[in-house]
Amino acid sequence: MQTRTDLTEGPIFSKLVRLALPIIGTSFIQMAYNLTDVIWLGRFGSATVTAVTTAGFFIWLLLALFYCLKSGTETLVSQASGRKDLDLAGSVAENAVTFGIYSSFVLNLAVFIFAPDLLQFFRLEPEVMKDAVSYLQIVSFGVIFLLINLVFSSIYIGLGNSRIPFLVNSLGLLVNIFLDPVLIFGFFSLPELGAKGAAIATVISNLLVFLVFLFKLKSTDSILPGLKIRTGLKKPILRKIFKVGLPVSVQQVAFCLFSMGVARIVSQYGTIPLGVQNVGSNIEALSWSTALGFSTALGSFTGQNYGAGEYDRISRGYFCILFLSISLGLIATVGFVFLGEEIFSLFSKDPEMVLIGATYLKILAVSQVFMCIEITSAGGFYGLGKTKPPSITSVLFTGLRIPAALLVVSFTSYGYTGVWWCISISSVIKGVIVASLYFYTVRRLSASRTLSLGAAGDHQ
Repeated sequence: MQTRTDLTEGPIFSKLVRLALPIIGTSFIQMAYNLTDVIWLGRFGSATVTAVTTAGFFIWLLLALFYCLKSGTETLVSQASGRKDLDLAGSVAENAVTFGIYSSFVLNLAVFIFAPDLLQFFRLEPEVMKDAVSYLQIVSFGVIFLLINLVFSSIYIGLGNSRIPFLVNSLGLLVNIFLDPVLIFGFFSLPELGAKGAAIATVISNLLVFLVFLFKLKSTDSILPGLKIRTGLKKPILRKIFKVGLPVSVQQVAFCLFSMGVARIVSQYGTIPLGVQNVGSNIEALSWSTALGFSTALGSFTGQNYGAGEYDRISRGYFCILFLSISLGLIATVGFVFLGEEIFSLFSKDPEMVLIGATYLKILAVSQVFMCIEITSAGGFYGLGKTKPPSITSVLFTGLRIPAALLVVSFTSYGYTGVWWCISISSVIKGVIVASLYFYTVRRLSASRTLSLGAAGDHQ
């Protein structure tokens, strides 16, 4: 039986760790799709790596758009689960999946048609442009499955079951790891396809994950029995999903667009610095994805306890996850400072790219603890359904990277390293602000709970 987990009672730390570990594993898996492509394609040189990682910006943008459904579904399902209202949880899930199928098809078509126009933004060299367009157009065929898989995972996580998404996504990664070298290099008498082969492997893997999720959700022991994959859309349900999820999606889309803007600024220094920033972002995703796993677990935990009125557990759960997240940030900092060249050499054999890449990682090392704090604290906000504070903070200070980078490039001699310092410093500021806002919010929540209990006692 695919069981849900009640997070409103029992030991907090152990339940959070058991919930978080599969989510972290799932985050690593989603990130590993790109890293696997980069590792194999690194043998073709910096141009191919730059092409694939640049095309990846637009897949990231589509995922950012779908964070509205993901976050809204996760929060509402977890809160309904905390109130033991599985009918509402099922209705939220059905509407999210149905709307996701329709919207992802439209996005899939748009990316395929406009891929060359979208990639013109980065002013790529002709050789890089050719590979980037072919990679993006092929990957677009699997976008519908990739995006719906995100919604499927959020349903399980909202119900406190992170094990199934981890296992299903692991299967997809294993298939991708096998298919990547086969299709990229042309093993077993197949033609050598290069970047196109990596794209085809990704599409096949995402399709497989989609089919397995579909089978699990429609099986007799489904976590939500009787769940419909397509249903008549209900405006009140969708309105609730968008109310919670839209600020998160705006934040993610803005973050992606601002990152693309920063990448465009860096692109004036040539293919190698641009490739370094793109690959470096994928490497940083090791800590980012782990922190996101903690954040997602905290969101589900907070949502269930908020729905059940267990406010004391919300505060205690936050401090447990915050400790784990800060520890992660410190590990990433040490690794980036002392092992930068060794880490970057796994993704490129170009000596210049490795050397510049080590510099990039040392600069980003300064902000790793604060980045983890920001992401974790945002998860607490999401569980409460208060998604605006972290989203507004992120959009504001991530957006300031663009004018700051332009000033650095125009009026200093730091060049692209100055741009990278702008990224790192803004992450420090965001971490401090979002954590402070969450401390204040939780304290007010606990105070209001105490007052309501006191008032109830006076009436008795």
